[in-house]
Amino acid sequence: MNIPNFLLAIVVFSSCAHVKVKTSYDPSVDFTQYKSWCWLQGCELTYQGPNYLYDSATIETIGNLVAVEMYEKGFVQLDDNSDMIVDFHIIVKEDSAIFSMVHEEDVPFLGPNTDDYYRFLRGTLVIDIRDGPSGRMIWRTQAERLMSMRPDLKNSDIRRGVKKAMRDFPPTPTVTDEKE
Repeated sequence: MNIPNFLLAIVVFSSCAHVKVKTSYDPSVDFTQYKSWCWLQGCELTYQGPNYLYDSATIETIGNLVAVEMYEKGFVQLDDNSDMIVDFHIIVKEDSAIFSMVHEEDVPFLGPNTDDYYRFLRGTLVIDIRDGPSGRMIWRTQAERLMSMRPDLKNSDIRRGVKKAMRDFPPTPTVTDEKE
């Protein structure tokens, strides 16, 4: 790997620490009505995702961090008859990027250039929150991060990802101006 390619690899993998979050929710729901929650599968923490990422300590860490976020937001975890049902899963997809070097003197000719492909993973933590009585989805967040082909999930990265994913929960009601 030559120097420019090495620098690109550093940029690509240093950007892996960046977490991109997408959140959606049902705007018709009054989130102030909710006081309690439990996990989806019989109020027990379960894991859905690639088997090679399954590690009970990592799954418990994610579950505990979600529970801490819910607690800090004023929600109580119950075993039965909770207002909300919470679940999370992990999606991992392989992806690649091409780095092409075109030298200034080659531009008019657009002749051969050197292309390097970089393979990486796109890892997404999806947290779903449903209305307990109806089971209707009321809120979803997806925290996506680029990862190396051999992901090493560190507790600090997991903590940062869960915190960012849960940052906007519960959504604050939008205030509309009433005209008299």
